[in-house]
Amino acid sequence: MNRRILAVAAALALSCGLLGTSNLATADVPGGTVVRTTPAGATPHVLDGKVLAVVRVGSHIVLGGSFTRVRNEGTSVEVVRNGLVALDAYTGKVSTTFNPNPGTSVTSLLPAPDGQSVYVGGGFSTIGGVSRSRVAQVRVSDGAVVSTFNAGTINGNVRDLALRGGRLWVAGAFTHVAGRSQPALATLDPTTGAFSPYMGLRIAGTHRGTGVTQVLKMDTTPDGSRLVAIGNFDTLQGVQNHQLLVLDTSGTSAQPAPFRTGFYLTPCSSAFDSYMRDVSISDDGSFFVVSTTGAYGGSTAACDTTARFETFTASTDVKPSWINHTGGDTTYGVEVTPAAVYVGGHQRWQNNPFAADRAGPGAVAREGIAALDPVNGLPLSWNPGRDKGVGVFDFTFDDRGLWVASDTTRLAGQLKSRIALLLKDGATRPDIRTPLLPNDVYTGGSLAAPLGLLKRRYDGATAGAVQDPPDGGIDWSAVRGAFMVNGALYLGHADGSFTRRAFTGTTYGSAQVVDTSDRIVALAAWHDEVRTMTGMFLDDNRVYFTLAGDPRLHYRYFTPESGVVGAQRYVASTGVAGVDLTQARGMFLAGSQVYVATAAGNLVRVGWQRGGASGRLVAGTAQTVSGPARGDGQVWGGRAMFLFQSTSGGGA
Repeated sequence: MNRRILAVAAALALSCGLLGTSNLATADVPGGTVVRTTPAGATPHVLDGKVLAVVRVGSHIVLGGSFTRVRNEGTSVEVVRNGLVALDAYTGKVSTTFNPNPGTSVTSLLPAPDGQSVYVGGGFSTIGGVSRSRVAQVRVSDGAVVSTFNAGTINGNVRDLALRGGRLWVAGAFTHVAGRSQPALATLDPTTGAFSPYMGLRIAGTHRGTGVTQVLKMDTTPDGSRLVAIGNFDTLQGVQNHQLLVLDTSGTSAQPAPFRTGFYLTPCSSAFDSYMRDVSISDDGSFFVVSTTGAYGGSTAACDTTARFETFTASTDVKPSWINHTGGDTTYGVEVTPAAVYVGGHQRWQNNPFAADRAGPGAVAREGIAALDPVNGLPLSWNPGRDKGVGVFDFTFDDRGLWVASDTTRLAGQLKSRIALLLKDGATRPDIRTPLLPNDVYTGGSLAAPLGLLKRRYDGATAGAVQDPPDGGIDWSAVRGAFMVNGALYLGHADGSFTRRAFTGTTYGSAQVVDTSDRIVALAAWHDEVRTMTGMFLDDNRVYFTLAGDPRLHYRYFTPESGVVGAQRYVASTGVAGVDLTQARGMFLAGSQVYVATAAGNLVRVGWQRGGASGRLVAGTAQTVSGPARGDGQVWGGRAMFLFQSTSGGGA
């Protein structure tokens, strides 16, 4: 193809300060290995009721719930186990010596510090033939109650347990512990069970004025400095912390953390005293994820969602970093792991904010269980499916994989009654690295080559000569934005389509349509946006883009691994002085700087700040660094601009 090419070689008079370390910053999206989609064979069958809790204690897995009968895999012999059972973590065989028989449902389990016993919480008054009120410590080897641990009378059901900083946290529907007034959340000595005054804060009120004040679930950061609790409550020390509170547990007594959110003020269905269901904190403690029920409440409501929050945010109204909607179905259990956020309930879809009890635009089918991208909440490709029932009530992630506790009998089409193990060596996805300079900047559909592709080397200060690389047979005049991730080139097209192909810098793979979010109900709004885009880049698994005549920078969540585009569009920035986004003619991200080409052929650099729900352009940082306004002989801009990125995440 014949092209008119503007050959240029120029230097930009930029100081060393402008080329400092901020230009070399990188924000990686970690990859990781999800668990297998087919369950391991050697797990027993729980034959009735529900498994509500699962923990690993030494070489054993302990299950708690409302069941009465179990049987080993490969046998028809039923074994009576009322609410508690232990099994070998490797063979799956039910322990013949562990049978504490609490006589009522067990709702929470927690490994004790000795590695040989387990704390048990629920509604029982006796366990192992010994009088214990709603919490006990039990040896796994023989099911005997540890006699030295006795918390006295707890006058309401225990819902959850946690151990951090030498303290045993007890959550539930109680008002008094060992005769002391301490509603919903208390601390005990983990050795003796004696009441500890460490948690002396008062939790009060309810979500709807119904039910009892209670903490349903909690989790703690690995360093012990924060505790997150959810449940049916309204205030902490008289200050509204509606249904979710965060405690600072780093000092000599528990204190309110500077974290409050109004997100869970959404009323949701009156059928629920509280619609909160589970909470899980990341391994590094930096964020946590909350799951809810509540029926469909709209695309901005907290009902039937999973949502991520940054743990150490200091604000009186913290916003979620991301929200994932099911469209009216409950997710009960949630487990944050490095590779994925696993959720389980009776949901049928994920990424479904616009429809109630049906699939809406962008909805992705995930029956009963899903793995979500930790950085944006979109579903990964992982999709074993399970009989929905009520839900998955608990997960445990250990050295073998993910244990799934539920009320149903089939997972991935296999008979796995109420407990299953998904081994940890499943599919692996690579890290995603932010492109850096120096690098090759590609421009498609420029004034110099309207139908083709150009490239030039750029280090943030100096642009090299314009070159004429192969165009891959693509009509670049019909492209509306582009970016690269790990050797894959993503293109938005004038017809609204979004495609992916391999690109080495010289050779192209075949085009594949990225349409995961269109397979049930087409995400038409996204395709309308693609048609009018004037620039696009990817950061933190969010696609940022400008639209013709629009002064704002928009974004949608996007997970390259699954090809899911977020159903909702958000605004990252309303613009900053020094760059008019209505004049954008291509853009790219390099480290912590966004480069925007303008209709006049200039290249403007703007600082880019990451964090929270999205990145944002930094006010006061816009500077024209190349182009006619600089007199350097360069002319920038076209239908698409992108930085090269190899399969290893490196530049050219």
